Amino acid sequence: MVKVSLGLAGFIIGGLSLIACEQKSTTIETSVPPPTSAPSKQMHPSWDADNNGVNDCETNGSCDHSIDYTQPRPAAVATPTFDCASVEEGSTEHLICQEPALAQLDNTLTSIYKAASAKVAPEQSATLTAEQRGWIKGRNDCWKAEDKFACIKTQYERRIAELQARYALVAANGPIRFQCGATAGELSVTFYQSTPLTLIAQRDDEESLMYIAPAASGSKYEGRTESFWEHQGEARVTWGYGTPEFTCTKIQ
Repeated sequence: MVKVSLGLAGFIIGGLSLIACEQKSTTIETSVPPPTSAPSKQMHPSWDADNNGVNDCETNGSCDHSIDYTQPRPAAVATPTFDCASVEEGSTEHLICQEPALAQLDNTLTSIYKAASAKVAPEQSATLTAEQRGWIKGRNDCWKAEDKFACIKTQYERRIAELQARYALVAANGPIRFQCGATAGELSVTFYQSTPLTLIAQRDDEESLMYIAPAASGSKYEGRTESFWEHQGEARVTWGYGTPEFTCTKIQ
């Protein structure tokens, strides 16, 4: 008689133990991540000082496509764009070299001027260059001012705003038309988000650039010999030195 014993480990037949070889299949699972597209270039947060999601250069019109805006903004430049070693002691330029805030304004203006030059028509390039040279002469006259720092700062800020407005380097609202009565005629005004805020008003064949000014209410702008003070759709305007004020109403 042959005794057969069946167990879990194998078979025993006639006293011989045969190990049952159980073949097991092993499945090795690998996790392959799905393909991802190359990340799009994003502006580094350091270029967005006011945290509005827009590059600061888009606001002031100084964007330069040779700059990699995905990289951190370089440290503020503490020296102006001209050679401080060659300036005369006590001059306006000497003070700019000593004051980092003024030196930074000089760098900002250089960027704005470069952006304006890129937009100007070739036949107008010489005019822009001549105007800039005239501005530099006026800036250098600040050595005569009682508060030299304030004079230079104002000169830079106004020139920056002027270039931003005249060459449409910043956002604008307008032109908005105003009716100023039978004698004063019509006024066309465009407001610019420059720094500081500005407007350009046109009346007949005359044009005036005005800067934002303190006002108890509404929006007030002042130019060389003109002013524009708007409140609730009505504007009080002066046009020319010593001329009487007239009222204008916004045309719907």
